Amino acid sequence: MYTIMMNKPKFENEVARIFIDTKVKSVKVEWITAPTSKEYREVLNAGLAFLKENKFVRWIGDVRHLGAVAEEDQQWSNTIWFPEALEAGIRRIGIIVSDDIFNQLSVEEIMSRVDDAELSSHYFSSPEEAMSWIK
Repeated sequence: MYTIMMNKPKFENEVARIFIDTKVKSVKVEWITAPTSKEYREVLNAGLAFLKENKFVRWIGDVRHLGAVAEEDQQWSNTIWFPEALEAGIRRIGIIVSDDIFNQLSVEEIMSRVDDAELSSHYFSSPEEAMSWIK
């Protein structure tokens, strides 16, 4: 499986892996399977901690296996997680999308509510395209 960096994850559980790339100053969250609400928040908060700790500005979300995000988790993402990520300095988000329409709709709903002129985001069909853009 392709990852941004060829080292071991900085975080890993049953639903996701998180990698960091110090050269590109990025965090990559690679979802393995659909999480519970608690797991979803745990993974995003772990990624946010790496973002803050390393003063990174880039994020890649490989959401191909994420599944649909519950409405309450979408709301949490927009009211809690994104404001913290923006305050921490996130400026670029590359999202590797799934073929699952429910996944696409929930991810697009979250991103459509992020209102920050300094944040650039884009959707991709492959990790290679996302990595090329994120650099």
